[in-house]
Amino acid sequence: MNYTDTNYYLLGLIIENTTGKAFHQVLKDYIFLPLGMKNASMLHYSEPKEAYKEPIAHFSKDNRIMNDFKNYGGIDFAGGGVVATNEDLLKFMKALVTGRIISKATLETMKNDGDQLYFGIDYGYGVWQFKRIPVFMPGKYSCWGCAGVTGAFMFYHPELDAYLIGNFNDVSYKSKGIRFMLKVINQLLKANTN
Repeated sequence: MNYTDTNYYLLGLIIENTTGKAFHQVLKDYIFLPLGMKNASMLHYSEPKEAYKEPIAHFSKDNRIMNDFKNYGGIDFAGGGVVATNEDLLKFMKALVTGRIISKATLETMKNDGDQLYFGIDYGYGVWQFKRIPVFMPGKYSCWGCAGVTGAFMFYHPELDAYLIGNFNDVSYKSKGIRFMLKVINQLLKANTN
C-alpha cells in the first residue's frame, strides 16, 4: 500500500468504529439512500436498492477481468469499490457541489488544502484540483473531482457548470481517462462560444 491507500484504509476503519456499522452500510445509509442513488453498491459487499438493468461493466488489468476476484473490491476499502451508474454518480456530484453532503466551507478546504499530485494537479482530502499554470495548464481546465485507477473520472467544471463523469474500466487507461476529459472540456468550451 502507498501512503494514500493507507489513509483510505484508516479512514474506513475510523468510519466503522465511529458509526458501529460496516463501511458499505455507512455508504448506503448516509450517501446512497439519502441521495436517491438506487443503483449504487460496494463491489462484493452490498447490493443496490434496485437491481442493475445492465450487467456490471468489467474492468481489467493486463487483459484479465478483475470483477470476479472476491477480494478486489476490498483492496482499496474506503478508497474505491463503489459500483454505480453514471446517473447515480451525477446525483452524488451535484449533492457535493451544492452542499448536501458536506458544507461548502468543508468542500473548499478539501479542494484547497493539498499538495502537488502531478504537475498542474493538486490533491487534498480526496479531491484533485486542476491548477492554472501558464502555458502548461491553461485556466480553461480548472476543475475539481477525482480519478480512479480504472480510467474512471468524476469532475466538476465550475466555469461551464458541467459534470464530467466516465470510466474506461481498464487500469492502463488511468491517464487516458484524464486526457479524454480534457478533450471533452475543449469541446464544451468551443460549443459554449458558438
